[in-house]
Amino acid sequence: MAPLGRRSQSSGLKSLRNYQSVDTASHHPESPLLLASHTSEDALQPLKTMADRVGKEVEKFAERVDSWRYPYLNSGNDNDKAKYQRTLSLVRRFKDHADATVRALKKQSDADNRGELAKDVQRRIESLASTPRRSIEEADQTRNQTRDQSTIPPIVEPDSSKVQELRQWQSEAATWDLLRIIIELYHPEPGQDVEAARKKRLAEFNKTYRYTPEIEIWDRFIVEDDQAKEKLLILKWLEKAADSNESDIQSITEQLEADSGKGMSTWSSGWLDTKAKIKQEKRLGQWDHALGDDGPSIQSSDQTNLLVTELDPDSPSRQRKNLEKSDDYYERAIWMACYEMLRRGTPWKDICEWCKERNEGWRGVSMGTSYESQDHARTCLAGPDVGGLWRRMCFGLARGSRYRYECAVYGLLSGDLFSVEQVCRTWDDHLYARYNSLLLSRFDAYVQNEYPQRLPSTLTRKFAIFDAVSFHGDWGNSNRRVIELLQETKGIEAQSTSPIKLIQGSLISKTFPNLAYNIAIALSMVAYAQGFTSKLIVPAEEATERYYEAFAKDPHALRIVTHILLIFNETFGLEFAERQAVLVENIIVGYIDLLRMARKMDLIPLYAAQLSIKRRAHCLGRVLPDIRNVSEQKQFVKLMERYNIDVVDVISEYYLVIIAETSFADEEKHIRKYEMLEPAQGDLWPGQRIKEGFLDGTVTPIEQALIQSLHWYMHVDKQMTMTFVALTEALKTFLLNGRIGAALQLCQNLTVETISLSKTAKYFGKSFDFSQHDAEKNIQPHLLGDRFLGRSNEENTPEMQMYKAHTQLLRCKEESRTYQELQQLTIAISLLSQWREQEDILIETKEDGDNVDKKEIKGLFNKTVEVMEPLLHDFLTHGNDEDECSQLTKLRNAYLPEIILAYNSVIQAFSCFVSREFMTKSMDLATLVASEENTELADAFVQTGRMRELVVAFAETSKAMIALGQKDGKLRSKKKRGWKGETTKIWDVNVRN
Repeated sequence: MAPLGRRSQSSGLKSLRNYQSVDTASHHPESPLLLASHTSEDALQPLKTMADRVGKEVEKFAERVDSWRYPYLNSGNDNDKAKYQRTLSLVRRFKDHADATVRALKKQSDADNRGELAKDVQRRIESLASTPRRSIEEADQTRNQTRDQSTIPPIVEPDSSKVQELRQWQSEAATWDLLRIIIELYHPEPGQDVEAARKKRLAEFNKTYRYTPEIEIWDRFIVEDDQAKEKLLILKWLEKAADSNESDIQSITEQLEADSGKGMSTWSSGWLDTKAKIKQEKRLGQWDHALGDDGPSIQSSDQTNLLVTELDPDSPSRQRKNLEKSDDYYERAIWMACYEMLRRGTPWKDICEWCKERNEGWRGVSMGTSYESQDHARTCLAGPDVGGLWRRMCFGLARGSRYRYECAVYGLLSGDLFSVEQVCRTWDDHLYARYNSLLLSRFDAYVQNEYPQRLPSTLTRKFAIFDAVSFHGDWGNSNRRVIELLQETKGIEAQSTSPIKLIQGSLISKTFPNLAYNIAIALSMVAYAQGFTSKLIVPAEEATERYYEAFAKDPHALRIVTHILLIFNETFGLEFAERQAVLVENIIVGYIDLLRMARKMDLIPLYAAQLSIKRRAHCLGRVLPDIRNVSEQKQFVKLMERYNIDVVDVISEYYLVIIAETSFADEEKHIRKYEMLEPAQGDLWPGQRIKEGFLDGTVTPIEQALIQSLHWYMHVDKQMTMTFVALTEALKTFLLNGRIGAALQLCQNLTVETISLSKTAKYFGKSFDFSQHDAEKNIQPHLLGDRFLGRSNEENTPEMQMYKAHTQLLRCKEESRTYQELQQLTIAISLLSQWREQEDILIETKEDGDNVDKKEIKGLFNKTVEVMEPLLHDFLTHGNDEDECSQLTKLRNAYLPEIILAYNSVIQAFSCFVSREFMTKSMDLATLVASEENTELADAFVQTGRMRELVVAFAETSKAMIALGQKDGKLRSKKKRGWKGETTKIWDVNVRN
């Protein structure tokens, strides 16, 4: 059982006040935190419109995070290796969910998806005809000027919303796959010796010698160079994504064939129209031999170009002449298809087979695809120079060919960048071009350095090749440099700064912490834009690029980045400076806000548990107002407890946030006197009577919110101390500010009886009512339930446990004292207000000459006497510290003089209505005020300067007693004494001694 030591009511909330003053109060000076009407107005504004787009994926992801974290939350059996494997499993499950969603969406929108993909291919096909051919001279002249200018139309957003959703999920699936790759690459399993594993792998290779197999050189290169391995893995990832998400090669081929205007049989038969034109010219000229380079000029059918006179593959370049328009389209189309196959990572033997099927086997040979034994290498390794000469020949073709897709094909094979950039249309394409170029350039340098006899300097000097490593700068930092350059690349600026590409880029460049920091700043910028002040997001002093704000408008991207942040934080421990760490939590809080707006309340505690302890309370304390249903509140509390969230801290934060938006804490506005009386003439009253309508029973929305916040304590098992601390704090606050309506509602909703019966049952297995006057008599050790008993031993016998429990139960009773006394004070004020109403009714009835029914007023008087009794004995004197003692003194001074004077007025009026004998209550009241045992009563009158007023009131009551005695002298012999022996005869001037 948790200890229930006496806790200061003031200090009970100080820790949260301190946190608020440091981390939140200064951040929200203008915050209109009216949590009584707490709606989505305090959320990230752009996310409001996105909340409806949140689907079941948030629940699926939460389930996976829960199974990843919760079983090991309180377990000592978890270890780093197990955590690592669970993390990889989590990432795979995220990808599996994305893949399943992609499959479902493809089924739902298959026709639309195929249509959009066909449109994209069609735009590229149309660009084939519109893009002019380049001469060799033009290629050389425009090489540098156009390196960032792709001639291929960029991708266009699909018209269909379903296809847009499909694209989102395809990108997400690729992102989770990328995350797995990055984790396995840069974050090896704990305990694994990476260098030892590398040495072991290298030892498996044969010792290098002059005739080391080419493929072994490639494999050794990948093992030795981590950056090369990274490039290889990312290239494969890009190929896989393209193959899964783009049009398949068959569809592209069919569209190319359809656009050619020829049948399938003729489309794959080479340059038919050019061949026919040459034959025609030979017939007309009666030549029976090849025309050759020096042969006659042949005009194209449209009379715009000179045609080649030979049909060799290199004729257009060698003769600097053209093909017939249809054959020119055919040539471009074939190269486009070849490029698309290379871009998708199609195995070289499949490319070769595809070319052979179209009688274009020479293209496969020229691409090195005939060298099948090295199929898993990224480049052709044929020849004694490990493919060095072949790559240089490809580089020459990449820079000198007349068709852009032909240039791109040989650019990919040689590691050139500029020629491939000409046909790139997406961020993925540009990344692929740069990484391919870097990898092959690095490999070429590796062969030159490690195997100089295989790739001699004479060859490398004679035949140039693009040095991508030098172009990009530091090889070790090339991944980051590439991502930076992509953001500057014309044509894909929007893609590069889209949320999903920012995430992917940060993973590749190992800058995810920087991305998270910028997103957090952007969320703050959005949350505090246009005079709006957020309740959940911590403001940032700095600013960032506006494109990061897109995360506030994209729930899918926010979900992805949130879960990546959780994974990195939990498994690998991201390091931030203290202020940065606070800001980065904006991401998780933003996601929580999204869940709140989507009414996924049950998921919120899981994610709040991933925040720092202070931020948990700060966040959840602002979420609780949205949960109004009692059963939902109970469930929310259980979930917070499940994830080890301090529920009391959260509820206290809820309360403090509301209090901060009121002036209740301003001592200058605390009442000095609660006015209940007005001057009154006549024998019924001692110069004063209770004022009509003095009690303002209204409850403002913010007061209602305060009371609502306190209801949450009833859902927390045990925590009796903090429950009474919070309730006492609230009731003091209402009374110090004269808000009796709010105080009454609090007392009616959360009585000492209700709280004690509920809490003690959970603590001790039996319910005890602390509100009973003789409650201590009922709190006996033998009444405690068996639930309280723990395992007994020689030092902790059942009797000892019972004794401890009894002691603790009495302590709990003492904890409730101040709250109970404040309740009694509030109820007394309410009864005095009711008295004035009944008093007016009696007076009016008597004046009308009707019979007076005294039953109701007698009952009210008895209740008033009963409630007033505790107020007259050691009342509000048990503060827990100096601050509370001072507050209780203020309350006694503000209320007790007025209440006692009002009570005396009630006694006199009731005595006049019913019987002179009740005047003895006034005698008792005077005695109690004068008693040394109740100095707090006299002190209240002295300190407020009202002692003379009290003396006058008692004197007036004495006169009234005498007057009543004279009127009722005939009956006084029949009057009985009170139960204490008191009598009014001492006031009878006609009684003889």
